[in-house]
Amino acid sequence: MCRTGAIISACAALALLLCIPSCKQEEQDGREALACAISLNGRESSGSSLLCGYNHFLLHRFASATGSKAAIRLAGSKESLLDSLRSGSLDVVSFPYIDSLSQDSTLLAISVDSCGLWVFSAQESRAERASEWLEEYRSSEAYASLRQPYFDIYSPSKRDSASFISPYDSLIRAWADTLGWDWHMLAALIYKESRFHIEARSQMGAEGLMQLRPRTSRLFGCTDALDPAQNISAGIKLLVSLRSRYSKMASGEELTKYTLAAYNAGTGRIKDCISHARHLGVDVSRWENVAEVIPQMQDDSIAALGHISLGKFNGRETVSFVRQVYSYSNRYRQICP
Repeated sequence: MCRTGAIISACAALALLLCIPSCKQEEQDGREALACAISLNGRESSGSSLLCGYNHFLLHRFASATGSKAAIRLAGSKESLLDSLRSGSLDVVSFPYIDSLSQDSTLLAISVDSCGLWVFSAQESRAERASEWLEEYRSSEAYASLRQPYFDIYSPSKRDSASFISPYDSLIRAWADTLGWDWHMLAALIYKESRFHIEARSQMGAEGLMQLRPRTSRLFGCTDALDPAQNISAGIKLLVSLRSRYSKMASGEELTKYTLAAYNAGTGRIKDCISHARHLGVDVSRWENVAEVIPQMQDDSIAALGHISLGKFNGRETVSFVRQVYSYSNRYRQICP
């Protein structure tokens, strides 16, 4: 297996081939930034459509078409977005639900499909251009195929066949190749983590498609958790780093299972589980052998053992996590080759 640094360099090269700009390039390319906010309007990220992802996609395409770059963030739940538009600190706000917006003559609202509005200040010259661009986009031949993955969410348990898994299939395929995984496995991991919602955020602060904590994101070069390309790239680099820890102990599918387990529970917890399994004389080259002793890690007495560093551990979630990712991957492989 390649060293982590070599893999990360390969990831960076692949990003360039995919035309995924780095943050430094964006700062130096001289394009005017379109300051955007996406309002979720109190809706949870577990909804039945990927509205945030769709608007993120559209805003980037519109900005690019007008010679700009989009600087997109999620709106705060108590933020005065309309005042920010009037003051000029924001150029456009995406509101996903039309009936929740109170407008006046200082604002211009443009319908985006049937999923909501883009709202501009009445003084903003881009509003007319946005209306024209959206009309052209909706009349294009590619419109239906570009839109469908955001609104026809793929549940691995509810379909027999499909031509796509998510709106991010091309990114997933490319980064899975870099990792050396079947792309269905990476898609299954992302589905398990976020259900393909770019705005997903856990109670522990994990963010984005691959549910990375901010410190981990920064460590692996992601400065914008909302950006699918950055978030997946950082997640891949984390997976490569995790995999390297177990490459001398396991191989093939067993190595993948250990990598997934560490992604879920952290390397410290998995190290304790492996240490306990070895203490019991278990063959740790197979993840399932270690998984069988994990229930013992819940006992209060486990903390007194000299080979345990982090105390007792309820590892049922981790065992289930690995099994579910594999189950989703198998379904994806059958339904969407």
